[in-house]
Amino acid sequence: MMVTWMKIHIDLEGFNADNEKFFCEMLPYVSTHIKRIEKTEEGVYAVVEDEYKSEVYEKCSSLKGMISGGKLGNKEIPIKTIMDNSSVEVLNHDPVFFRLIETESVMELSDGVYAYSGIFLKIMRYFDKKIAEFGFDEFKGMVEHEYPVLYPIDKYEKGKYFETFPHYIMFQTIMNNDLDVLNRFALNGTKDPKIFEEMKMPRNVLRNAACVPVYELLTDKVIEPEKPKLFMVKGKCFRNESDNVFELARLNEFTMKEYVFVGTPEQCADGIERSKKLWRFWSEVFKLNCKLDTANDSFFASNYQKLKLFQILGDSKQEYKWYVPFSESYIACSSANFHRTHFTKPYNIKNNEGTYCHSACFAFGIERMVYALLNQKGIDPEKWDKETYNEISSYVEL
Repeated sequence: MMVTWMKIHIDLEGFNADNEKFFCEMLPYVSTHIKRIEKTEEGVYAVVEDEYKSEVYEKCSSLKGMISGGKLGNKEIPIKTIMDNSSVEVLNHDPVFFRLIETESVMELSDGVYAYSGIFLKIMRYFDKKIAEFGFDEFKGMVEHEYPVLYPIDKYEKGKYFETFPHYIMFQTIMNNDLDVLNRFALNGTKDPKIFEEMKMPRNVLRNAACVPVYELLTDKVIEPEKPKLFMVKGKCFRNESDNVFELARLNEFTMKEYVFVGTPEQCADGIERSKKLWRFWSEVFKLNCKLDTANDSFFASNYQKLKLFQILGDSKQEYKWYVPFSESYIACSSANFHRTHFTKPYNIKNNEGTYCHSACFAFGIERMVYALLNQKGIDPEKWDKETYNEISSYVEL
């Protein structure tokens, strides 16, 4: 049976720019019957299966209601720029993504999943080494952890990740332990479409943040005020970005490295402020066109307004954004996040006075930093400024 497609206009009248942007980010998750999304000067359009257009319209209306609902409604909440280096002139204005593909420094394996070599891998190693060196030098007693990708569903649920980021979640599963099923798979592979109906209920998720296991490991612990917990964690993270995947700025699989602080509110704030020294170092040495803004996460729509208000007004999240000249956009390469008691309450992490500790994390998106740096400098190290070349070549061979 031939599928008929039609383009429908989605009315966003009354939405401010912020809510319109978030609506477009959430739209790919609305329905499997949306083939693609188009945003033009005339408005936002979705190409959908004709017989499901009414259903898609209804779900789009629900999404609009989720975003504009609650006490916040359509009220503008200004993003504050804390540091502004947007006037800095960059060395390179040419696009680098396709040059990285041509030189096989970046190799696409699937949508939003890449392998790395050459200059891209070298710069990844630089950032990994620099973050580790700074962490150990700045925070005495910091403990390094590296966690596996898979994480138990029940423990993930305990941290309330399903409530806030259901659209990002990816599950891991296996086929049923059945001789007939396995034999069919061995003979036909995925050409047998029914094979995917023979999967076990998943027991694990693929983590969407590197620091997730830290809080589970501290369950029921008592942390003395004079001995805050300091961690450095690194790992592959997974987020279902759907149609929002874009070059190396938004990926389904990426590397995250974090500093994690658990202790008093003052200790968490101190950890974040001391970590910002690394942001300032890169800004100066690399002569970056960058900004530091208050921000909010891409929470799921039903919780969006409440959690957005909490983060922005409470100054709970700040993003270190680097300029990408060719697309004339800024991408968040690193972030500072104050969780307060969001994780310590469900995991019962307290101090010796019986009150809940606070936590915070300072996260680095490794691929994004490499991608943004190469966009500003170009992929030929011989053409870089001396300061950038000397800094990176002191850690990796260029």
